[in-house]
Amino acid sequence: MIAKHDDARKYDVDRDVFNRYAGLSLPRHVSYPMPTWWEDMTHDDADKMRQASDTHESACDLSLYLHIPFCEKLCKFCACNKIIVGTDRTPVREQIERYLSALETEIRQLADSIDTTRPLRQIHWGGGSPTYLLPHEMERIQTTITDVFKITDDAEIAMEIDPRTTTEAKLRTLRQLGFNRLSMGVQDFDVAVQEHVRRVQPFEMVRDLVDTIRTLGFPSVNFDLIYGMPYQTPETIQLTVEKALTLSPDRVAYYHYAQIPEKIATQRGMDYTRLPDSSTKLDMFLVGLNLFEQAGYEFIGLDHFAKSDERLTQSLRDGTVQRNFQGMTTGGDLRLYGVGVSSISHLTDVGFLQNVKEIDRYMQLVEEGQSPIDRGKWFTPDDIIRQAVLGDLYCIGELLPKRIEDRFSICFDDYFAREREILKTFEKDGLITVEPDGRIVVTKPLGRVLLRNVAAAFDAYLSSEAYRKGELATFSINA
Repeated sequence: MIAKHDDARKYDVDRDVFNRYAGLSLPRHVSYPMPTWWEDMTHDDADKMRQASDTHESACDLSLYLHIPFCEKLCKFCACNKIIVGTDRTPVREQIERYLSALETEIRQLADSIDTTRPLRQIHWGGGSPTYLLPHEMERIQTTITDVFKITDDAEIAMEIDPRTTTEAKLRTLRQLGFNRLSMGVQDFDVAVQEHVRRVQPFEMVRDLVDTIRTLGFPSVNFDLIYGMPYQTPETIQLTVEKALTLSPDRVAYYHYAQIPEKIATQRGMDYTRLPDSSTKLDMFLVGLNLFEQAGYEFIGLDHFAKSDERLTQSLRDGTVQRNFQGMTTGGDLRLYGVGVSSISHLTDVGFLQNVKEIDRYMQLVEEGQSPIDRGKWFTPDDIIRQAVLGDLYCIGELLPKRIEDRFSICFDDYFAREREILKTFEKDGLITVEPDGRIVVTKPLGRVLLRNVAAAFDAYLSSEAYRKGELATFSINA
């Protein structure tokens, strides 16, 4: 029998400390520097960055991200770049065909512009809902990739799937194409929550789909769950997590809902009067943490859980786990290229590149033979050092100053003198501990749930004065 949510209280969480920190609006650091600080980029800039990446001493194997923006229905909580096209494909068939043609062209252009002698070890289809596509459309794009890249036999090939649009025929196609990981947007199983956020997919629908996925032999199926939305309570969250665990997902992303209606128009339809407060959201997090750990899942980073034999857990152990726009992922040693509208490339130790966000503009640029790159960021030496620090904090929950010193030939205490002073306050408040060997360890659960606060201390783009006052409203989240 799984314990009721009051067991969350077994964790020694100082609510006064939590409430002091929980009101700050802080970045999640799925990138560093955050996109707020990126700049306009030209085709020539993009070429120079790719060439620099190919010749950089840290040049490494490849990862590819594809953005498919189409969705049948609008989910109120969603912050993704998507286009709602409905269930009738007839009015949008031409747009879909045009987009897929542009995507094929961009994939081939990318392959022509980079060193493709390096193997492709990871492919991830995101969206939107990639499973809005028909089986032959999925096959068409995946075949384009296999035509121009050297995909390794052990490559992780993943797709984000929507239970409402994923048929057995589509699953069979994906398995035949070599897909070996499926990430499913579950979000919540409570009927009232589903109806309010317009994401109605009964437990039975998800259960039957998982059964089919397992029968077809997919090695890994992952769930996305969200806590902190209207009409959710610790009790409903407990039931959702318990139901999810009966389906034995291999990994789970347990996301905190980001309420930023000033940036995401669809969220303006949420019932603000039923949003849980910070203390209740803390209970929701602790309920999930307790249940996942009882079920034998490993807590990874800020918000992910995985079975002990899952690739993500193995990546944690061998030091290659990474946090990016896909969440926690394997392949920290890979160079990530993004294709499709709004997609982002992370060229290790060199910079970020992002495509235009408007689909019509994206298609027009590709059709005209131009680069769809819109903006990006060249990394400074300081950016690269701080990326390593933030990576350790978010991915493994601790910081090893000696490792940073050895890698970058710096004195950690001198380089991060200001941050060391802030860490003293974190240590006093119980967010971190400083171990005898010098490791800075984020405490569990308080430090983990306030991990963005710890990480923000190392973000050079956030002024210490703004951080101290809590004036970081340009970013989302904790409140």
